[in-house]
Amino acid sequence: MTAASGTDLPAYKQARRSQIVAAAMAALKVHDYDQIQMRDIAEDAQVALGTLYRYFSSKEHVYAAVLQEWARPVFVAEGADPRPAEARVRAKVATILASFERWPGFFRVCMLLQNSTDPNATALMAEFSDAAVDTLARDFAALGEQAAADAARISNAFVDLIAPRLAAAEQR
Repeated sequence: MTAASGTDLPAYKQARRSQIVAAAMAALKVHDYDQIQMRDIAEDAQVALGTLYRYFSSKEHVYAAVLQEWARPVFVAEGADPRPAEARVRAKVATILASFERWPGFFRVCMLLQNSTDPNATALMAEFSDAAVDTLARDFAALGEQAAADAARISNAFVDLIAPRLAAAEQR
């Protein structure tokens, strides 16, 4: 992990950073990303705005950290999930889709942060993407060559299929 992820911080600072991420995540579950202000996150995390900026360079940086934390349960380390590869793939895809349907704002933030100009947000998004690809690639490879290729095609189509549904849900 990079310095942008905060893993090089002492434990008490990691705890404060986690407090900020939790407050930002809670805000995104209730409000649209564009409506959330950094001062609101700081207030909800019970830290000063200046303190928030010591940990995060921008709102994009905060929300890249939120996405990492939000996806962490899906992208478990290799060997940590004893289920067969097919069951792992099905469960991960189902969890991701259900989460995006429940909180379409997270999908929107994923798409928005793909074009971030903040180097700290970009670094976290690269870690987020690498974790997603690595965990699914391991699971797909365990399915066998043909099944892995099929699963990769299906996974690639998810964004095309689900994006309109999520956009419609967000407008409701």
